Amino acid sequence: MRHLAIYARDHKLVSRLIDDLKKDKKVPGFEGLQHKNGFEHSEAVLQNFIKDDQKHGNSVLVKDESRSLRTFSSGEKRKALLEYLLKKQPEYLILDDPFDCLDVQSVANFKERLAEVKSDFILVQIFRREEDILPFIDIILDFDGAGNTVFKNKADFIENKQGFLEEIKRIPAAPKVFEGIPESLIQLKNVNVAYEDRPILSNISWEVKRSEFWKLTGPNGSGKTTILSMIYGDNPKAYGVDLFLFGKKKGSGESVWEIKKKIGYFSPSITELFIRRNSVEEMLISGLVDSIGLYQKPSDKQRALAKQWLETLGFQEKAKKVFNDLSNLEKRMLLIARAMIKHPPLLILDEPSTGLDDKSALKITNLINHIAAQSDTAIIYVSHRKEKGLHPDFEYELFPTENGSVGKIKIQ
Repeated sequence: MRHLAIYARDHKLVSRLIDDLKKDKKVPGFEGLQHKNGFEHSEAVLQNFIKDDQKHGNSVLVKDESRSLRTFSSGEKRKALLEYLLKKQPEYLILDDPFDCLDVQSVANFKERLAEVKSDFILVQIFRREEDILPFIDIILDFDGAGNTVFKNKADFIENKQGFLEEIKRIPAAPKVFEGIPESLIQLKNVNVAYEDRPILSNISWEVKRSEFWKLTGPNGSGKTTILSMIYGDNPKAYGVDLFLFGKKKGSGESVWEIKKKIGYFSPSITELFIRRNSVEEMLISGLVDSIGLYQKPSDKQRALAKQWLETLGFQEKAKKVFNDLSNLEKRMLLIARAMIKHPPLLILDEPSTGLDDKSALKITNLINHIAAQSDTAIIYVSHRKEKGLHPDFEYELFPTENGSVGKIKIQ
C-alpha cells in the first residue's frame, strides 16, 4: 500500500473512517493496514499529553528536556509527538492536519522530517488545504456527494473554488456613526515587551489608520498574540509603554470595555462561548448590544438590519435556525458579520480561516475583502500563512531575534 492523503471535505465521514482504521476494521481501500501497528498524530492526541503534563509534569514527549511541554511552541509540540511515535516503530501513521496553525518554517521542517522517514512506514495524511499535501503523496481519497470514497491521482485533484463567490452581496450600511474617531486608530511607538527574562517584542513601531486593511504575520511565538492582547485585551504589558488607541494612550482613562466598544473581534475560539440556543438572527443582533447571546427583545430596526446581513451572507432561510446547528464555516461567517454589524472603527480577525478547507477559507477571505472594500472600518487580519485571495493593503511582519521580534512593513 502506498502513502495517501484524505481530503477532509466532510469531518464526520473522515472521523468515521479513521475510527474504523484504529479499531482494526476492514476499510475499503485500506485493507493493507488491517492488523498493522498504527498510531495517530493529531491535536487531540497532543492535548492528552499536555493534560498529563499539567497533572504530573515531565511529559514522556519531552522527558529529556528541562522545560514543560506546555512551554513549547506549536511546531515544537508537534515535532515532539512525531519523534515519540517514530520510536514506537509504526507500520502506519495517521497525520491529522499536521500543519494547521504552524508557521511557514515549522511546516518546512516538519515536511523535511517526514520525507526522511517516508520509506519506514505508510503515511495517511488528513488535509484541508491543497498546499499542505506532502510532496511524496500521489493518491488522494475524496468523498462524492453520496459520501462514498473516491480515490484520485493528485494531478486530478483540482478544486473549483470560484463558482460560489457571487453569493456575497453588498454589505449593509452602518447603523450609526462613531463620533470623535481620529485618523490614527492604533499606534505603537518603540514598544518593547519581555516576560520575565525572555524578550518578546523589540522596538515595535506600527500605526493603523482609518479604513486601512492590514495583515499581521510572523512565525509561531513571534509576538502576534501579545500585540493583540495589548490592543484588545487587558494585558498589563500595554501600560507604561507608548501604545495609543483611538488617539489616547492606553491606561490614561478609558476602560478596556470602552475600548472594546470600538473594536469588532473574531477568533475561531469564540464560537465555544456561545452555548445558549440562540437563533442565527439573535446572534447577529447581539453584536449590536455587545452581549454573548441575546437577552432582550430586539427592536424592529435591529431585526431589519439583521435581515439585510443575512441576505448578504446568503443565510435568508437560516434566520430562525439555532446558531449551534450551523456548519463550522457558517458559524464563522455569521460571527464575522456579528463583529462587523456596527461598522466599528477597527475589526480584528485572529486566524479566521484556520482549520478550514480551501473552499471555505476562500469564502471567508471573500467576505473580508468585501467588508474592506465597502466600509470605512480598518482591518487587522492575523495569520501564519499566505492566504489565497486575500487583498490587504499592507502587511506587518514580525521577525524573531535574540532580543525579541522586530517588525517590518510590506506594501501589498
